[in-house]
Amino acid sequence: MNGNKVTMELAKYSIADHADSYTEKDIRMTKLSYIDWIAAAQTGVGEDCVRLLLELSEEEHTSGECRLIGMGKKTSAINAALINGTASHAIDFDDIHDFLSLHLCSPVLPAALTAAEYGRADGRALVNGTVNGMQVMVALSAGIMPEHYNTGRWHATGTIGIFGAAAAAGAILGLTPGQMCNAFGICAGLCSGIQLNFGTMAKPMAAGMAAKNGLMAAILAKRGFTGKAGIFDTDFLDNIATKSVDKEAIIKRLYGSLGIHELRFKRYPCGAPTHSGIINCRKILKDHPHKVEEIEKIVFEPYPRAIRLVGNKNPRTGLEGKFSISFTAAAQIVFGEVTIETFTDEKVNHPQVQYLLPRMELVPCDEFTPSRGGRATMYFKDGSSYTNTTYLLGHDLDLDEAEADVSGKYAEIMNPRAGKEQAERIYAALMRLDEIGQILEFSTLL
Repeated sequence: MNGNKVTMELAKYSIADHADSYTEKDIRMTKLSYIDWIAAAQTGVGEDCVRLLLELSEEEHTSGECRLIGMGKKTSAINAALINGTASHAIDFDDIHDFLSLHLCSPVLPAALTAAEYGRADGRALVNGTVNGMQVMVALSAGIMPEHYNTGRWHATGTIGIFGAAAAAGAILGLTPGQMCNAFGICAGLCSGIQLNFGTMAKPMAAGMAAKNGLMAAILAKRGFTGKAGIFDTDFLDNIATKSVDKEAIIKRLYGSLGIHELRFKRYPCGAPTHSGIINCRKILKDHPHKVEEIEKIVFEPYPRAIRLVGNKNPRTGLEGKFSISFTAAAQIVFGEVTIETFTDEKVNHPQVQYLLPRMELVPCDEFTPSRGGRATMYFKDGSSYTNTTYLLGHDLDLDEAEADVSGKYAEIMNPRAGKEQAERIYAALMRLDEIGQILEFSTLL
């Protein structure tokens, strides 16, 4: 492809109104994504990373009409996207993708919601922008993943998410194709996020920065600010992908199946590669009950990348524990569950947890790469051993089951934090998201 073709195709798709073509399933999935995302953002409100960003925003005396979820405060559009995006990724309880190593909601939804508030848009426009933004993310991923993540070791939620955020905001704010091209160029100079920050506050902030910078790029481009308008037709993608990119694959994926249906909703508030260990240990001890002290050794066989991402065998803090197969499995064994309250320094340093951590081994197994699952074998001092295997992803989503899971997760999070009546009002509004006349009327509930 020559000239500005790839960038322009992405720009035209981003700002187009596809809402009339959406099926009931498409809209239902979008609503579920917002229900899950708002609950995830609510869990991040009390995290230090969010508190520190809020303090900085207040020191700068920023003001505006955009809501900060769960905080009873309003701020500017740019700061709302940053703080809401960071909050939604703060405890790693937001969505995952069925086969890509990134999150779609935490960069796209805060940018889309804030753009709708800022631009006085309606629910139909919000749904359209949201789906478009996710589609841009999966299209770009088709060209640069998995090398961008595995070889470059970028945090793709931030580096690819910024373009999805810009696309969502661009659709909602009514950019022209040329302005959208400029917005993508602006984003290219702002995209960031590295895996080395996993286990620190900078990890969730990468999602918030993607939302903030994507929204800012769209707003600036609409006002005439310029960036490299043909950015995806340069060697930019080759450089961040660490390979020569097949740009035809990007366009083909852009017009393929909707990426929103590839969302999957988390069971546990921690790094997704830890989940198979939790599930396997729970199942083994349910079928073969033993005391903690009777465990001699546990061998985990996750997909190889999981060991690089969440292979911390000796976490010292609750935050580090979120990215540790060893701790999350130990927490399931010792406490009988893994919840939001699991990830504290006290629980990481619990004597029984500390007994288990050095008794855990991690052995990579490529068999589980497609499903991001794993196998666990638990050895006991009486000479017995038991094995369980879990395949997490790579199968179609049952929407009825997903809605039941998301609704339960939402109620568990929101009822004690927002109050049951208010939580139910927000939920009811989200279930008619595409019918809302002006998003500002809805966001006042947050």
